[in-house]
Amino acid sequence: MPGTRGDGARAVFLDRDGVLNAVVLRDGRPASPRTPDELVVEAGAAAAVRRLRECGYLVFAVTNQPDVARGLLTEAALAELMSRVEAEIPLDDWRSCIHDDVDGCECRKPRPGMVQGLARVWGVDLAASYLVGDSWKDMEAGRAAGCRTILLRRDYNSEARGGQEVGTLDEAVDIILAADRPTHALRFLAESRWILERLDPAAIEAMAAALAELRERGGRLFFLGVGGGAGHASHAVNDFRKIAGIESYAATDNVAELTARANDEGWESTFVEYLRGSRLRREDGVFVFSVGGGSLERGISTNLVRAVAYAAEVGASVFGVVGRDGGFTARVARHCIVVPTANPETVTPHTETFQALVWHLLVSHPKLQRGAMKWESVEAAR
Repeated sequence: MPGTRGDGARAVFLDRDGVLNAVVLRDGRPASPRTPDELVVEAGAAAAVRRLRECGYLVFAVTNQPDVARGLLTEAALAELMSRVEAEIPLDDWRSCIHDDVDGCECRKPRPGMVQGLARVWGVDLAASYLVGDSWKDMEAGRAAGCRTILLRRDYNSEARGGQEVGTLDEAVDIILAADRPTHALRFLAESRWILERLDPAAIEAMAAALAELRERGGRLFFLGVGGGAGHASHAVNDFRKIAGIESYAATDNVAELTARANDEGWESTFVEYLRGSRLRREDGVFVFSVGGGSLERGISTNLVRAVAYAAEVGASVFGVVGRDGGFTARVARHCIVVPTANPETVTPHTETFQALVWHLLVSHPKLQRGAMKWESVEAAR
């Protein structure tokens, strides 16, 4: 998942040469690569950056490139080299200083200009951020910007000193995450932002259009779910009836019928027999809220599977908002939103969170909304 942008965001600023890619030795001295053939991305750099971003950090590269001012590298060639780095390493942004020591700019490290510039653009809290580099200039730039600093020990930088010293970028990431591990709230919200960016607006628009068509042909909408999905089904029935004007029902709202069927006929048939009793037609629709989408093979939500299979047999439209790979529902549904997995440990709460978001988006969609919502109508009347 990506780092989180906004005021108070935390970031890690990384030097490029010697941190993200190997230095080139020229006359025994470390230097920057000038051609794509000389650029070798450090093993493990991409994985280390991904770890930071998964924990909500923005990750930037800040690099001195005086070879441009010295006529040894063109700006176009520098941009190509950075594109190659970005193709392998998921950076949020980068800055380079193309000046030489004599130019007196504010961006060339050890000055903090590149770090401060990125912080302004991205809303970074520098006091909660880090700079990781392999030279004294990196360490001074980080300290001048107000960041914490970590020096990567190299054969060529024995004279450099930093706040903390480690051998690899992965070790630096360990220090950052151990010392500044995000709270559960920060992680959950960052994961939610990651999911939100990956929901498919076109698929939701197509679902809205299909539901509008169902309403126009006089179809009914039957909501199915167990556990949290059952709670969603009850709420969604209210919204689709009241706001969208679609005749809607939830199989779990009639507790007497549900428990009678479970007792007399078995749990697996509860939903399919409910649909049979409701005389499900081709004009109707079945809308599933489920984390796994149901699986006969794994014995999970088998009552959903049988109901969805029956709906498909009848020719009714099947809709769903599900998690993971969507299971049986995603395979059969005409319109299904699969909530992406940001963290395997929080699949259920994220899926159920975004199920509510999707149905509220649908009932407030211009193609579906017919009834006024209370607070919006009150504000409009003021």
